[in-house]
Amino acid sequence: MARIKKSTLAGRWYASDPLRLREEVAALLRHARRPTGNRLGGLVVPHAGYMYSGAAAATGYAAIEGVAYRRVVILAPSHFRRFRGAAVLDVDGFETPLGLVTVDTDAVAALRNQPLFREDMAPYQQEHSLEIQLPFLQHVLPAAAVVPVLLSDLSAADCTAVAGVLSGWADSDTLFLASSDFVHYGASFGYMPFAADGLESVRDALRRLDMGAIERVCAGDAAGFRRYVEETGATICGRMPIEALLDLVGPYVPGELLSYYTSLDVTGDYEHSVSYASIAFPRRDTTTPDA
Repeated sequence: MARIKKSTLAGRWYASDPLRLREEVAALLRHARRPTGNRLGGLVVPHAGYMYSGAAAATGYAAIEGVAYRRVVILAPSHFRRFRGAAVLDVDGFETPLGLVTVDTDAVAALRNQPLFREDMAPYQQEHSLEIQLPFLQHVLPAAAVVPVLLSDLSAADCTAVAGVLSGWADSDTLFLASSDFVHYGASFGYMPFAADGLESVRDALRRLDMGAIERVCAGDAAGFRRYVEETGATICGRMPIEALLDLVGPYVPGELLSYYTSLDVTGDYEHSVSYASIAFPRRDTTTPDA
């Protein structure tokens, strides 16, 4: 009997009706800028509800639509459970309103026996950062299997070690995807490095703060990214997935910023804002086939 992880996001983070969800994703992709160039080795995409970060995520997914990847390794942060290392999920697939997403069970079986990796259902129970990506993947890469990896507390050495294990799948048929929002600003997030003294002032300050991180990510500078986050206190929820990704995509830097905006730009609320970005890391050894 198939072991299926059912969606906890349908009807809240995205539409629960299959037709509506399919059109929601399709519309976001239609409006996305479609970069041209080489096949991607890595991708950073946000993970808020589609009404907030969907447009940013779509720019990343538009870059891989129709490309023949066999596997997508999703590196996502654990928001609700803390642990050292990486948690994988031993199921056959994830269910969304669009159907089933196959899990690469052979890869999961191999990973759960590696140092710093563990098989653990608990962090996945209510976690959104990984499952929010699945309807996009179902649309742009319907035949690809996923390898779910939730990351929590990792030192710099741990990130490098996790990436070292995952690098065994770093071929042209595999995409590494890091799920992360950028700065979370406001009293509700416990992070106000500058006063909420007006929409334009906050927007400009957020952009400067985010770009300090994004420039280091695009440069592939994992150590510099970690230092920047520690020095500024920047509330980047997927910092560990990004760090691990940077250790994996070294041959593919510099990255390209495809999209950036904040929830302030969506809602006008400058007292509480979350930033969204999509960043692509093109492979230099293969070109993207025509879709």
